Amino acid sequence: MADNSAMSAGAGRPSWAGRANAARLVRGALTALGCSLLTMLAINGWVVGATRDRLIDDIGRLATHDVGVVLGTSPYTRSGNRNLLFRHRMLAAAELYAAGKVRHLLVSGANPDRTYNEPRKMYQALRRLGVPDAAITLDFAGFRTLDSILRANRIFGLDRFVVISQRFHAYRALFIARHQGLDAVAYIRPEEDRRQPLRTEAREYLARVKAVADLFVLFTRPRFYGVPRPIHLDRPERVPAKPWLPPWLAARQRPVARVPLRATVPITFDRL
Repeated sequence: MADNSAMSAGAGRPSWAGRANAARLVRGALTALGCSLLTMLAINGWVVGATRDRLIDDIGRLATHDVGVVLGTSPYTRSGNRNLLFRHRMLAAAELYAAGKVRHLLVSGANPDRTYNEPRKMYQALRRLGVPDAAITLDFAGFRTLDSILRANRIFGLDRFVVISQRFHAYRALFIARHQGLDAVAYIRPEEDRRQPLRTEAREYLARVKAVADLFVLFTRPRFYGVPRPIHLDRPERVPAKPWLPPWLAARQRPVARVPLRATVPITFDRL
C-alpha cells in the first residue's frame, strides 16, 4: 500500500525531464520572438534610413515634376469619421498643382467593387479643390502601395515623379520605387501631424517587412497590369532669354506686368 501511494504521489508531480523540456520550449519561443522583433526593427531601420533624404516638407525646396502620384486611402475611417490622412493627401496634391510643382496628378487606389472606389473619391476631392479634370488620371488597380508604384512605371510610363502621402507611408513607397530604379521623391505637408495612432504605426511596421519580402524573396507583382496607358504631357513653352541691353538703354525699358499662369486659391479643409 505504501509503495502504491508513493507511486501515485510521484505520478502527480511533473518529472525533472518534463520541466527541463518545458523550460527549453519557453526559452526557444522567447529567442524566436526576440529574433523576430530585432529583424523587424532592422528592416524598418533599413527602409527609413534608405529613403529619409527623399522626403521633402518644404514646397519651396521641391523641384518641378511632371507628375505627382497620389496614393489612395479611404475618405472615411472605420468608425465613419472623416479620414485626416485622406484630407492631407488631397490638400498636398492640390497645393503642389496650384504652386506649379506638378503638372499632372495620377491618383492610384483600390476599386474592388461598386461600393468602394478610392480613385473616384480622390478625383472628386481634387476637383473641389480646383484641380482641372484634364490634369487628373485615375488608376483603379492600386490595391497596394507596391501595385501603385509599379503600375506608375509599367502602365503609365513614369520614371520620375513625386509621391504624395503621409510621412510614415512615404518611406515604404520610396523604398519600392528605389528598388525599381525610379527617381522618386515624396512631398509631406508641413502642417501634418507626424504622430499617428498606435494601430496605424504598428501596421506600417509590419507592412515594411512585407514590402521587403515582396521585393527580395517573393518577387511579388501587381495584381493587375493591363494595357500600357502612358501619360503624355505637352512640353511647356520655353521662355525666350531676355536680350542683353546696355545699362543706359535698359533703364529706359518699361517693366512688363507678369500674369500668373494659374490662379491660386486658398486651399483649406472646408473645400473637401
